Amino acid sequence: MSEEFLKVARQEIQSEINSLKEAFLTCANDEQFYKKSTEIEKHMHKIKGLAPMMGQEKVGEIARISDLILKHVINHGVLKDSHDIILEAVQKMNHLFKGGTNIEIDNFRKQIIQTYPDISGF
Repeated sequence: MSEEFLKVARQEIQSEINSLKEAFLTCANDEQFYKKSTEIEKHMHKIKGLAPMMGQEKVGEIARISDLILKHVINHGVLKDSHDIILEAVQKMNHLFKGGTNIEIDNFRKQIIQTYPDISGF
């Protein structure tokens, strides 16, 4: 990957994370989250695709897991605790993207599997 591509991709991911954080400023519970789920999923989907291409595999994996939850919410409606879990995912992605290293994806995945055993693909 060229340096220019990586620079642009990094800016794009940071912009998407910022948009996610802004979306959560106006949604504070599962019902409000459901109403914004399509908008939130679009941002998450971009991160899911871009992050692994630029070496941010953990960010991409968190986005992939979150995207599955978001698609479930979009297709089935309000999902208990989905607001809090996706907000946590955004915080983890932001931390990792800014150079943090102490995020364990396996623990996050296990938490999601336990919380949502009926959603497949984790």
